[in-house]
Amino acid sequence: MKKFFGNWIGLYTLIRREVGRTKRVLGQAILAPFATAVLYIFVFGYVVGSKIELIEGIKYISFVFPGVFTMNLVMAVFSATSFSIYFMKFQKTIEDMLTLPLSYTELVTSLIIGGVFRALAITLSLSVVAVLFGVNTLAHPFALLGYVLLISIFFGLLGVVAGIWADNSFEKFGLVTNFILTPLTFLGGAFYSINMLPEKWQFIVHFNPIFYAVDGIRYSLTGYHEASLLLGVTVLGTLSVITLAICVWIFRTGWKLRA
Repeated sequence: MKKFFGNWIGLYTLIRREVGRTKRVLGQAILAPFATAVLYIFVFGYVVGSKIELIEGIKYISFVFPGVFTMNLVMAVFSATSFSIYFMKFQKTIEDMLTLPLSYTELVTSLIIGGVFRALAITLSLSVVAVLFGVNTLAHPFALLGYVLLISIFFGLLGVVAGIWADNSFEKFGLVTNFILTPLTFLGGAFYSINMLPEKWQFIVHFNPIFYAVDGIRYSLTGYHEASLLLGVTVLGTLSVITLAICVWIFRTGWKLRA
């Protein structure tokens, strides 16, 4: 049985490979979230925000920006890891990866670190958007870094599972992003306070993991949160561990990996 971590040189080589892959498309990877964030902030921050002064005592544009930030972060990291594993399957290089003297945990870790690298680059890009639109609140910088890492790990792992499940069909990527991630983002308090919802819907929102991601980023930027931070970190951390176990199981069994 392979150890969890043991081949540090091999792990470092795979990490360099994934980070290098991200660097080659870094301009595109940064430009798309930047443009999306500018569009959302303009529409929600200025057009809608001109009609709404404050939400929970916070300027509307500052309240909305964490939702835009989280949405771009989730989509970018999910896409990075899902497409990486998808193209390894498509090019048949995944079969060579499985024969390497590396544990399955090390293989998954290299993919996740590539996603985290993209997440940090996007964080810098979105920081520029915040400055341009006058969103100058950063209440807890270290908490922001922690949440960016936690969100990147969970949705990066989710991307690995989706990329393996997708087989040779791009339609399945659209299914996940358009019918799962995007609705969960809009229903997770990205652009409004959940206190505006009926009590029944407030209860349902607490089962949405993206709500805890948005809430954590909002706390980091503004100091305001709507759920227990400990609960949020526990939910995201537990889901990350479960998804990691699923990824390792997939690599161990070869589900949809081996022809």
